[in-house]
Amino acid sequence: MGKMRTLKTVIFVSLLVVVILVIFEPSTHLFHRLADNFLYNNYHHYLSCSDLPDLDEVEKVVAEHSEIVEKIKNINPDDVEFIIDSWTCPGKASITIYYASKDQRFQIDEILPDKTFFEIPISLINR
Repeated sequence: MGKMRTLKTVIFVSLLVVVILVIFEPSTHLFHRLADNFLYNNYHHYLSCSDLPDLDEVEKVVAEHSEIVEKIKNINPDDVEFIIDSWTCPGKASITIYYASKDQRFQIDEILPDKTFFEIPISLINR
């Protein structure tokens, strides 16, 4: 009888945890972040359009730090691509950096350790 009660308690607690995680997924993006990190070696900022900076500000910051943009692109000019993403949220922008290997991602992370480009949100996409 004690084993059955323990099993029911474990099942109930497990279901409760799953329900809580599902409820909070839209705001935390926990499952997406785990998949991005462990399955795809990606990083997404998951910010809403209202939280992104204006396109003009992003273009200005990128122009002011063009030597860093070139340093990132020169990790591997055939594989690494640096893009201002202005089509996802019209009038707003973020930066997307595409790369092709874990080594390239490691080098990008060394250049941009805080996952921003001078406070502009970035997404890192392994393709």
